[in-house]
Amino acid sequence: MDISSDDNDGDHSSNWEQDGSDDSDSNNSISDGPIGVHPTNNTNYTLSFSHERQLSDIHSGPQDVDYDISFQEVHPSAGWITRTCEPPIQRSLRLQHEGGETIYTIYRPFSSKEELGLSYWLHESGLSKTKIDAFLKSDYVKAHPLSYKTSKALHSRIEEIAYTGPEWKFQLLVPSYGTPIGTVEFLYRNPMEVIQYLFSRPALAESMEYEPKRIYRDESKEERLYSEMSTGDWWWRVQNTLPEGATVVPVILGSDSTHLTQFGGGKKAWPVYLTIGNISSRVRNRPSQRAWMVVAYIPVVKFSDGADIQGTLANRLYHQCMELVFSPLIEAGVAGTTIVDSKGKARNCYPRIAAHLADHPEQALVNVAAAYNSPVTTASYHNLGDPHPHPPRTRKWILEQIHSVCGEVDPADIKSYQKAARARGLNGVHKPYWRNLPGYQPELCACPDILHGVIRFWRDHVLKWSLYLTGENEYDARLKAIQPVVGYKHFRGGIKHLLQWTGREDRELQRVHVALVSGCQKITPKTMRNLRAFHDFLYLVQYRYHSTKTLTYLRDALQEFHNTKDEYIRLGARKSVRGQSHFNIPKLSGLSSFGIHIPELGTSPQFSTEIIESNHRTLVKYLYTFTNRKGFLAQMCQRLDRSERLLHQAEAIDWYKRTRQQQQLEAAFASYSPGFRRIAMDRYQEALQPPTKPSRHSITSHLQLSGTPYRTKETLWNIALEYKILGLSVAVHDFLKANQEPGEGHDAIRVRYVDVWTKLRIQASDIQDEDNVSQCHTVEAVPPSDSLPYGRCHCVLVHDTGDAATVGIAGYRVAQVRLIFKISLHDPLGSMHNMFLAYVQYFSQPKQTPDKNINMYTVSREDRRGIRAGVVVPLDSIVRFVQLVPKFGATIHPNLTAENSADVCRDFYINSFADKEIYQAVW
Repeated sequence: MDISSDDNDGDHSSNWEQDGSDDSDSNNSISDGPIGVHPTNNTNYTLSFSHERQLSDIHSGPQDVDYDISFQEVHPSAGWITRTCEPPIQRSLRLQHEGGETIYTIYRPFSSKEELGLSYWLHESGLSKTKIDAFLKSDYVKAHPLSYKTSKALHSRIEEIAYTGPEWKFQLLVPSYGTPIGTVEFLYRNPMEVIQYLFSRPALAESMEYEPKRIYRDESKEERLYSEMSTGDWWWRVQNTLPEGATVVPVILGSDSTHLTQFGGGKKAWPVYLTIGNISSRVRNRPSQRAWMVVAYIPVVKFSDGADIQGTLANRLYHQCMELVFSPLIEAGVAGTTIVDSKGKARNCYPRIAAHLADHPEQALVNVAAAYNSPVTTASYHNLGDPHPHPPRTRKWILEQIHSVCGEVDPADIKSYQKAARARGLNGVHKPYWRNLPGYQPELCACPDILHGVIRFWRDHVLKWSLYLTGENEYDARLKAIQPVVGYKHFRGGIKHLLQWTGREDRELQRVHVALVSGCQKITPKTMRNLRAFHDFLYLVQYRYHSTKTLTYLRDALQEFHNTKDEYIRLGARKSVRGQSHFNIPKLSGLSSFGIHIPELGTSPQFSTEIIESNHRTLVKYLYTFTNRKGFLAQMCQRLDRSERLLHQAEAIDWYKRTRQQQQLEAAFASYSPGFRRIAMDRYQEALQPPTKPSRHSITSHLQLSGTPYRTKETLWNIALEYKILGLSVAVHDFLKANQEPGEGHDAIRVRYVDVWTKLRIQASDIQDEDNVSQCHTVEAVPPSDSLPYGRCHCVLVHDTGDAATVGIAGYRVAQVRLIFKISLHDPLGSMHNMFLAYVQYFSQPKQTPDKNINMYTVSREDRRGIRAGVVVPLDSIVRFVQLVPKFGATIHPNLTAENSADVCRDFYINSFADKEIYQAVW
């Protein structure tokens, strides 16, 4: 029973009703205890190891890197299992047993599956206590009595669930420095309990990794590949410092203060989240998997002290709280601790804080960096624009600087201390919370952030410089003239008067920005090279898989940006500050960290603060809506604890049913041979899957049409008139004639009628991982109308020759899809009867090399005496969607609009930045 949903992370209630398992026990009771273990008998099974591991556990982690791997090294002394024992989830079910009974329900403390499902819905529905009480007094509930009668009793019942997760702690905190206004309430959980709980969850079992590995392209080991944290150098290096057989637990933190109210009130919360790098990034950063947990709420405090030291007092309180929370990691990190996973396998684990996801100000806070100093290097304000990376801001360097300042000034004299500290690039904190944590590396833990580091730098600087050079009106006119694409945001009103700007607006503009500004009067060739280089860097840092070669591309792109950025000063786009023009921008300094961080801890998307923003919505702001706004943090923790208990019980029940079913199957097939037993069990599992009714026509594995055509059983002539394709009949006849099988008669190429679609869905395999699919694109072929005089027809790559490669455009032609249809022939036995086809108009063959400076391929319309001829091609020859952006020239023509630009313009760029998948495919 999986009550989480990838499609709707906030609503899990319906899945209680969709549980199709058969509860054969008439009164929901189980006589033999959970999974063959007697309820009152907790038996441990010990298995000792010396220098060996079970072979089945050596490569137990997920193999997400799909770079045609032929060679990898797994650390030989990592992740050994020390013993096996009762799985924690089984223990929680056993703890539901009360009073020594031998018969009990797995739904306890609720009376039945239905009551548990209703209780979950009531708790998560957002209903107030008053409305829940009113519902529980309704005639329906009286006719179907529950084991509780009030919302208070419901909450008490939820709190009775046997929960093996972390418990909240409350403490009235006295700040070490300063005089706070009011009491300081601090709520937190033991991070070791959070880690143990994440290890114990069955839903995460298949995505756990326990050993580092080095992956190479081939046995020559010349090209290294990076993806998950386990493929980086940091994990391997830490593993070498630990006892044989130890398991590294990379602890990942995330924190950021956030407003709880949108329209005033000033209420803020400062949550600290925790997850572990043993969980694969695809699962870890999926909100529905709940792999992130709140470990603390840092108090947001105002002090009665002078305004000039308020910041230092708040910073010191932050580190005081963090030290209190994470002090349990010191002993566990030095001596190790036994952690049992969801399958009952115990390992000797050593937690290490490996990464801290935060925006730039919080990174500076954590790494004790002064304002306008780099939080990860020793670069000061005047060095932030340097093209080369500065020495790392190591633990040793920071503590030496603090020691020097403390030798000069008493830290209790906050005003004098912070002045001396800032002179050395410090922020006034003299006791960093991580100073005693084993293995802490501040220069790596402060992860470079795609959202706040690269995307926001683009918005705050690169976009502004571009707008200065193009002019806002010209930029908006070009932007509004781009043909709309399904799934892409169309800026119908431009951006000049945009009221709300989020990360989505940034990404949508980045798709077209380079091609959009090309040709403008003030966009010089050097500026164009700079823009192309930065966008290359922007897209490269978002790769989920990197290699030694792609990291070279990344560093080269950043170097080209630095080499050409002075052009903005020369053109006046980068304004002078206090009479000086420079690039001393803190976020610019952080860009060089990506090339250093990826080989150490894996690719950067897994460390984006977007997951922190998502956690704010579900784990902070949503909880706040259930409080009375007074003492809200304690109420938020209480509600979060109840939600976690309900989800824990649902996961336990799901585990119980799946495990018991597996045992029953194994018993039923015990007499079969191992090979036949495996086949029988697979067939049985397939038979349990409900039949699905196809809602779409699948042309190939990557092409789909909707189940209902736009037009059915229409003549070619009528379609030609509606779509204004006068040569359609001739093109269809030519295609049928050319592809007719030998021996087929005339009726095998005579069209009886056609079915027509206006949309084609394309979802090709991921360029870097063929086991996954890329973003779905919808290609439209809409007929002309009053509002769309040319219709709306998108462009695609069509397979043209047999030597076409996966990456690049060699072997393909760019074409505009004018019509998508299926033919019905007079001869139903004809080889082409019911064939899916497309009428397309080809563009010119692109040049062998892309255009200089912009580095994009260009195509032109192929007109024959003013007439655009088209051809019919099999629909399955269409490979992928491509976006064409018109070459607007120095200034855009005033008559160009989104409705006509794709058909009126002659020359186009093949936009390689349309999305991250196209960027890799059309290089």
